[in-house]
Amino acid sequence: MPSIVCADGDDEYLRILTPEIERAMTLHGVSVTWHNGAPTSEEDWLERTAGAEGLLLLWDIPDNVLRTHPTLRAISWVGTGVGTFVNVPLATERGIAVCNTPGYGDNAVGEHALGLMLALARNTVALDGALRSGRWPRDEVRGFELGGKTVGIVGLGGIGTRVARLCAALDMRVLAWTAHPTPERLQTAHAVYAELPELFAQADIVSLHLAHTPETTGIVSAELLARMRKHAILVNTARAELVDPAALVDMLRSGRIAGAALDVFDHEPLEPHDPLLQLPNVVLTPHVGFRTPEATRRTITTALDNLLGFFAGSPRHVVNPEVLRWSSDR
Repeated sequence: MPSIVCADGDDEYLRILTPEIERAMTLHGVSVTWHNGAPTSEEDWLERTAGAEGLLLLWDIPDNVLRTHPTLRAISWVGTGVGTFVNVPLATERGIAVCNTPGYGDNAVGEHALGLMLALARNTVALDGALRSGRWPRDEVRGFELGGKTVGIVGLGGIGTRVARLCAALDMRVLAWTAHPTPERLQTAHAVYAELPELFAQADIVSLHLAHTPETTGIVSAELLARMRKHAILVNTARAELVDPAALVDMLRSGRIAGAALDVFDHEPLEPHDPLLQLPNVVLTPHVGFRTPEATRRTITTALDNLLGFFAGSPRHVVNPEVLRWSSDR
């Protein structure tokens, strides 16, 4: 009987997953053990996961646990960018399959990005604050409509495509950049391809939807930001590392772009002295784009299903598939 362990769980995920765990134990003949709270040491990790062949992972796992664990065969992480939380090359070296849960947050993050666009376009946060302070600034602050404007989508994965389609539904003109443009991808997104300099120069709103990789670190450089129109706004619900932080603050502080809406930051939680907190033309949310009950349910159930499929001989969402080939050759 394969043994699955969650060593760093919490009550929210357990509440959602309890019926699925009972089903897995009854129908699939696996044992599932759940521990709440993060392990406090490598020894605690090894103690909680003793005998485990499958690990359902919410956060990160120490390299030394990967290096020394004697029975682990598969890890399923609740999210897409698993490489930040699991040393995938080390896991591959150890013959451990690593799975993720792609697509779970496409709609949640997509809707959040659209909400941030609307909040900036209509000055929602500033107007709310004014009313709470006793003012009635109906004639002082004016916004603009999204319909008819040009949005530039940087990255056409699941989230970027969802945002593009939502914007197209609002009668926006959609430009998109992706490292792998195809007519089919662009047609699905209702988008026209543009190189990054052209996209930043033409867009009224630029929305970022790239994974953080060595290739994408700092891809939104000072030079690209300088191409943006003075009335344009930047939305980032992807990763803070995509953007040159000093250049962005400088552009916002000087008024060379109209505003930014950010859900991701270089340091989380935000430090009290972070200059972004002092800028009135910025809308900030605490990395919650993916945090909806619907997305949470999708990711945790998919993570468990990944492990059940692995042990049933039908692995899914494996980011290091060479491990599967090696296993089949043995």
